[in-house]
Amino acid sequence: MQCEICGSNIRGKAHRVILEGTELNVCDACAKYGHEVKEVPKATATGIGRTPAGKVGKVPAGRVPAGITFRTGSRRRPDMFDQMTDELLSDYGFAIRRAREARGMSQEELALAIKEKASLLKKLEREDLRPEDSVRKKLERVLGISLTETIE
Repeated sequence: MQCEICGSNIRGKAHRVILEGTELNVCDACAKYGHEVKEVPKATATGIGRTPAGKVGKVPAGRVPAGITFRTGSRRRPDMFDQMTDELLSDYGFAIRRAREARGMSQEELALAIKEKASLLKKLEREDLRPEDSVRKKLERVLGISLTETIE
């Protein structure tokens, strides 16, 4: 699982925090930015703190006014990282330069072909900048290469 704030892989158990009204799964380092979510205990026989139909909900720690409970769904929210199937190559700059040189093109000629600035291409080849999807697709089309790899 990946941290929903910084994107790093979470080792061990993820922290569930509320940050600006949104419930997030975060790593140890990012947990300090939100309020930790704790489980509400089930209803007691005395009826104090009773939750409707014995439901267990999640609430921010230390933030529950008396008599208020929260219900949560049992389904997991889709993670944006679950939808990602392709990832940019780790050496995308080298791949762009190699394909450009194989076609005998200068950076300026390639920039004209994809209707972008030559300075952008220089930054991409040095890997100072990651290409936006639109630029990546134009480079792939003109150079006949793929700058992404499929991830599991």
